[in-house]
Amino acid sequence: MTRDGYAKMTGISTVILAAIAVGWSLSAAQAILVPIVWGALLAFLMDGISRELERLPNYSRIVPSWMRMTITGIVLFLFLFLGLGFFARNMEPVVRAIPDYVEALSVIVSDQASHFDYEIELTWQSFNKLLDDNVDLQVAIRYALNSVSYSAGYVALVFLYAILFLFERHAIKGKIAAIVPDDQARARVWGTIDMLISQIGTYFTMKTLVNVVLGVVCWVIFLLFGIEFAAFFAVLTAIFNYIPYVGSWIAMALPLLFAIGQMGLSMNVLLLFAALSAAQVAVGYFWEPRLMGRSMNMSPVVVMISLAAWTAIWGAAGAILSVILTSAIVTIMALFPGSKSLAILLTNDGQLPQSPMTDPENENAS
Repeated sequence: MTRDGYAKMTGISTVILAAIAVGWSLSAAQAILVPIVWGALLAFLMDGISRELERLPNYSRIVPSWMRMTITGIVLFLFLFLGLGFFARNMEPVVRAIPDYVEALSVIVSDQASHFDYEIELTWQSFNKLLDDNVDLQVAIRYALNSVSYSAGYVALVFLYAILFLFERHAIKGKIAAIVPDDQARARVWGTIDMLISQIGTYFTMKTLVNVVLGVVCWVIFLLFGIEFAAFFAVLTAIFNYIPYVGSWIAMALPLLFAIGQMGLSMNVLLLFAALSAAQVAVGYFWEPRLMGRSMNMSPVVVMISLAAWTAIWGAAGAILSVILTSAIVTIMALFPGSKSLAILLTNDGQLPQSPMTDPENENAS
């Protein structure tokens, strides 16, 4: 093997080992890093909403920037804590209703099996054995409620990080000027920062809007069909829709199972499935791409691979954050000649985002 061959093999091996080391480090530091990332995204969301409010007539002239950000933060804080309270109120009745729905499903399964001269008995006890897990409802309820209580402190920590990030943005100009004294290099740094903020902020803000609309649409559908716990399932659908491609369809499974237990294998269940599918397709595959445009521009294969990788590293949080984190990595890789070709392969159409060469200090001076 030639010297160039050894160099390429060494480079590939180094990249693989570095990826494994980074993945292990991210997994080990999950408890520290995940709330920091959530805080940064929440800061992006607050800034994005505040910027959108500037478009309201006379709003930006009457309400100063710091007050707009404060109002946005307070509203989001109250919204998230009301959401936690909503889950705390609905988690217990949903968990308590599961055995009744399993018994109803057992009757349906047994009835359908009898048409094929096959006997099957599915009860709550046999369902537990099937899962090889003796479920104690009281323990499950206490665990769920304790998780909600823990989440309240977790949300407070995330908001603290978000506020600190928002305060820090005013001091970052001087720090970057001290680190990168060259004007041209500093312009490239600011161009990259602006590009990341624009991509992540646009994606997260628009995705949140899409999820809220989808949740409201699904809630109306659940109400029209008389599904129990309609609001709970609608919120789950909105949350799972952050997970690309598969999340919203996974969220459909639970209400459909409850619908079968509630209404049996009837035409109403098929109509419910058709209505939910139509909502998912209309919102997720038609309205969302037109609303968000090319804010991420990643290949669907890359999205699925990143979903699997980040889920393995950070669990459910990694699944929700997979698109945002991978997009940021692709944007950073595009800055370096050695990794630019790989960044192009990860995009959907081969077009890398163009970095605006702007420097806030130069803008202010002009």
